Amino acid sequence: MRQRYLKILLLFVVVYLVYSLFSKNQATMSKPVVVIGSGLAGLTTSTQLVKFNIPIVLLEKTGSIGGNSIKASSGINGAGTDTQEKLKIIDNPELFADDTIKSARGKGIVTLMEKLAKDSANAISWLQTEHQIPLDKLAQLGGHSVSRTHRSSGKLPPGFQIVDTLKKSLQSYGADLVKIQLNSKVIDVKLDENNKVNGVVYEDSEGTHSIETNNVVFCTGGFGFNKKLLEKYAPHLVDLPTTNGDQTLGEGQVLLERLGAKLIDMDQIQVHPTGFVDPNDPESNWKFLAAEALRGLGGILLNPDTGLRFTNELNTRDTVTAAIQSKCKSQTAWMVMSEDLYGNYKPNLDFYMFKKLVTKTTVADFAKDLPIDANTLISELVTYSDISKEDQFGRTHRENQFASTLSEDSTIFVGKITPVVHFTMGGAKIDEQSRVLNAEGNPIATGIYAAGEVSGGVHGANRLGGSSLLECVVFGRQAARSIKASL
Repeated sequence: MRQRYLKILLLFVVVYLVYSLFSKNQATMSKPVVVIGSGLAGLTTSTQLVKFNIPIVLLEKTGSIGGNSIKASSGINGAGTDTQEKLKIIDNPELFADDTIKSARGKGIVTLMEKLAKDSANAISWLQTEHQIPLDKLAQLGGHSVSRTHRSSGKLPPGFQIVDTLKKSLQSYGADLVKIQLNSKVIDVKLDENNKVNGVVYEDSEGTHSIETNNVVFCTGGFGFNKKLLEKYAPHLVDLPTTNGDQTLGEGQVLLERLGAKLIDMDQIQVHPTGFVDPNDPESNWKFLAAEALRGLGGILLNPDTGLRFTNELNTRDTVTAAIQSKCKSQTAWMVMSEDLYGNYKPNLDFYMFKKLVTKTTVADFAKDLPIDANTLISELVTYSDISKEDQFGRTHRENQFASTLSEDSTIFVGKITPVVHFTMGGAKIDEQSRVLNAEGNPIATGIYAAGEVSGGVHGANRLGGSSLLECVVFGRQAARSIKASL
């Protein structure tokens, strides 16, 4: 009889403990995760959280979803992917990590770079299998050892395609799991006496509001449009034009620093070598990015002062930028592309031509804008295209070359470019779990995470093309997994 009572008592205790744990989890789950920013990092984090059945509130300070991610046009990196295998490209995460570390020039955090590379194939697979984004084409961009920058066949640029797909996925959920609030600017994160997140404060047109939460993920982007922050961290870049939208002001970095975060590499600001010079508004401070895929797929750069090539177009972005700034008196260069390149990248080039940033012309007509004649221009283009000979500037990857039968009447595509402020590598220090860290390397509080350009350490002194979208997916998904593990 006594044993029977003990068994009943033990069963009661077990039931009570299970109920208590369930009730605690339910109480925690009733508070949504607040995701700040609706670029790819924010959309990825939110999408992964709702896949875990964790409710989210996505706060976006502007009136639309997508941030700068929606404009990305070269693609997203992945090493060891199914697409590479199908296209017979030999690659692996170790090679990708080596390229990333080399590009970083001794800055950043190596473990974050290694994670970026290690998780890259899974990130591509996630987009392909769970979101049916083909990502079936490749390009080799500057600083990469092989072709690993993925984009899809069809008309949609990769940034828009990925952002739009994840946005529609989120919008398909009910309000019990997903709430998206536009024109809502976060101004503070509240912590309790145990240094745990217990709320987020934001402003909208109706005033100031609070959301109870135990977890917040900063996906607020960089600060490339903020002249004050540029003046503070990189004053020599203040007068350069930018590709960033006017929402790119760095409020996330400022708020995280106020909360105790260590900001790292804030002076490491990427100047992209190729922003289009609009012939209708050449002095505009805002430039449309000339995708790095244009050079990766065969585009070359000519010096307006000589009409000749002057650099390896597939060097890292900082090196190509330095070549333009040191060798071209006007700080501009001509990008010249073949008919084969047009066929390979038609939707993008059609868009650039629609915007009058690229012109379809002939060799003879283009030569009129150069200090050389058409025959010299033909010789320069054909010499570059002869892959039987080593390139004079050491460019090893050449595709979509100009035809050996090139003549004065041959069609080419040209656009004028100039270096532009494009990406801020610095930001809040994070760890491999996407937790935001203080100067001592500890989390600043329980429940604060960051992903995307708001964070620092992933790219060091120079970001490789195709790694901005990848960073958003890798560390956005990691933030979601870290939150799930903490519940």
